[in-house]
Amino acid sequence: DELKGIALAILIAPPIVAAIIVIVQKGGLYFIIYLWGFAFVISTAMMFIHPVLIAPLFNKFTPLPDGELRKKIEHLAASLKFPLKKLFVVDGSTRSSHSNAYMYGFFNNKRIVLYDTLLQQCKNDEE
Repeated sequence: DELKGIALAILIAPPIVAAIIVIVQKGGLYFIIYLWGFAFVISTAMMFIHPVLIAPLFNKFTPLPDGELRKKIEHLAASLKFPLKKLFVVDGSTRSSHSNAYMYGFFNNKRIVLYDTLLQQCKNDEE
């Protein structure tokens, strides 16, 4: 994971730093506004790129198997008019014993990710 992180930093950081330097050099008195705009664009782009391209490099995402939990989540999403497209389970137990879940996506392409530790905790609570 550390090597993957370093490799990503080597690929992503130099163009961003170079752009920041150019903005500061050429931006004049309003360079801070240009930097803010650049940071906004990079942040927005990363919100689209990270879950699809970067996160799968570090974790394994698998579709939540058919079953009662999947049906309940899909029913709840439908009742709330939440445009759920995909339900994933991530292998969070490889790094931590903490349970977690999150939602991400834009517009009509929302996804829910459940950590395997959360599913295991729920299964243990039922027993």
